[in-house]
Amino acid sequence: MDGTDSGVRGSGPWPRLVTEPPAVTESPAGPRQPSVRGARTPGPALQGLIAFVIYEGVFLLAFGMALIGRLSVPQVGQIYVDPQIFIWSYRWWPYALMHGLNPLYTTQIGAPTGYNLAAWTPSAPAPALLMWPVTALWGPVVSFNLTLLLAPPASAWAAFVATRRLTKRFWASLFAGTVYGFTLYEVAHNSSGQVNVCVTLLFPLMAYLVLLWWDGTLGRTGFMIWLAVALALEFYTFSEAYFDVAIVGAAALLTGFAVASRETRPKVARLAGLSAIGFVGSLVLASPYLSYELRNLPKGLTRNAPGFELHLVGLILPRADRLWGLPASLIDFSRVNPNAGYVGIPLLLLLLLFAVCTWSSRLARLLVVMFAVTIVLGLGSTFDWDTQPLFSLPWGGLWNLPIASSVETDRFILFGFLVLAFVVALWLAAPVRSRLVAVARWGLVVLALAAVFANTSPLAETVVPPLQFKEAVPSLQPEDELPAFITDGLYKQYLTPGEIVVVLSHRGNAGMLFQAETDFYFRVAGGFINASVNPYYGIPAPVEMLSHPTKAGINQFRAWIKATGVGAIVVERDWSEEWMYIFGRLGMQAATVGGVTVYRVVPAQATAAGTGTIFPKPHPSGVLPR
Repeated sequence: MDGTDSGVRGSGPWPRLVTEPPAVTESPAGPRQPSVRGARTPGPALQGLIAFVIYEGVFLLAFGMALIGRLSVPQVGQIYVDPQIFIWSYRWWPYALMHGLNPLYTTQIGAPTGYNLAAWTPSAPAPALLMWPVTALWGPVVSFNLTLLLAPPASAWAAFVATRRLTKRFWASLFAGTVYGFTLYEVAHNSSGQVNVCVTLLFPLMAYLVLLWWDGTLGRTGFMIWLAVALALEFYTFSEAYFDVAIVGAAALLTGFAVASRETRPKVARLAGLSAIGFVGSLVLASPYLSYELRNLPKGLTRNAPGFELHLVGLILPRADRLWGLPASLIDFSRVNPNAGYVGIPLLLLLLLFAVCTWSSRLARLLVVMFAVTIVLGLGSTFDWDTQPLFSLPWGGLWNLPIASSVETDRFILFGFLVLAFVVALWLAAPVRSRLVAVARWGLVVLALAAVFANTSPLAETVVPPLQFKEAVPSLQPEDELPAFITDGLYKQYLTPGEIVVVLSHRGNAGMLFQAETDFYFRVAGGFINASVNPYYGIPAPVEMLSHPTKAGINQFRAWIKATGVGAIVVERDWSEEWMYIFGRLGMQAATVGGVTVYRVVPAQATAAGTGTIFPKPHPSGVLPR
């Protein structure tokens, strides 16, 4: 933590953190590692570029091959609602700014009244605006898929940059970046299409800013400005994570002050003051969104279930389908316990050895304590084991605060992985005299990473839609490709601009996806943005009731149609169930075209553009199920 604990050196067979950092030579481009046999060592910028290329190559080969060549197809997690939220947001934020609309409230979904998008909605404006040029050229689906392919490597690169600043070692930092960027937490959220959760590069970069200030490279003004910008960008990526990093940052400063020497504590106090000013600056930058959000929080904001709190068993127990050859009871135990926070026994063993061998270092104590803090925060309000809460934790009231009542505390484990990245970097960077010990040390890191990689899944596992419903048309199987009704622009012949439409499909949030692809040609009744605001599948309740029709339900549906002004109902045939075609029996005209069936609610207002007819004839390739 202090200036006397910044480097690593061997003492006996095991590494010990010591005063001096590894010897380096300086250049205008920054510190460089010593040259070997006169060879020119790449500078920090080139090393960072090399590291990113390695990370991206590994990620594409190990996880992302399913997306290559099909970037324009929405493939990831199509049975879930989350991916379409972000695809929609990638289109919405540029659209709102270009048209002078309030980006925090929209009537494009939830029509006719609309939705408040600042009410704890993961719309991720920062990534959406960053990818704006890509969206403008190739559409929101391409932007979304590129984000998924870039996010884990970028996070790993950011951790590499931070740990290399501390150790000045390329290979040690390269492995450390892998610990942070390719964990089950990162890859699982990435394969679920949760952009707000898997874009995590800002946290290591904040640590990098602290290191730059600590060694005097970055002045206090620059530190405060850049920290404020980084925090604000994180807020505009995911406001919940902004809240999380504020808690973890405060805990890190308090822990750092506690473990620092008497001579160093004033410097830690100055760091705390500068960080507080940077945080206030980020609040100013975030205030337009934050004030709107706090004024419009939904009543009865959903409190997350214990399944979103960290379970200690999940730290060591892999996924059920990765427990090859182990007893069935252990596999069942894994199946019912969340394990997105999986660390693995080898990495935890490495942490233990690091703590034992380097406890004399104040920096080591800071890292070990902070890992424990992230675990404690991740537990949430209760201590759970095997999905059963054993007892309440004394700080559980923190999660009842308005801004924290919907926090998923298991996400604090991300900061634990960042701590582990620094631990791995220091562990590998420490020189040792014994070649055998060096091999054992690197071997443990390789084993730890192998355990982590073995517990992750490629994106290919989420791009083939599993059949979870009885399809209405057995000859049609769910496909990720959008129907020709959308891609070929056929919707312009069947729908009018600004018309309110209900989209029915077992593709999660299909209405928001279709709307984003048509550049908001029509409005959508329904659409999922938050469990506190609307039903999970984003289908209006009066429509969903028709899956088990009753006379009262049909009357309620008709009253709702009249009140909301819905003009059409669109059924995606590849993803449909038989009940979704009930509207024909309710007297609505139907046309089957381009992979969908369109029902007109008000035939007299359904004149097709340029045809002069009341409604287009059914497409000959489609047969309406009875």
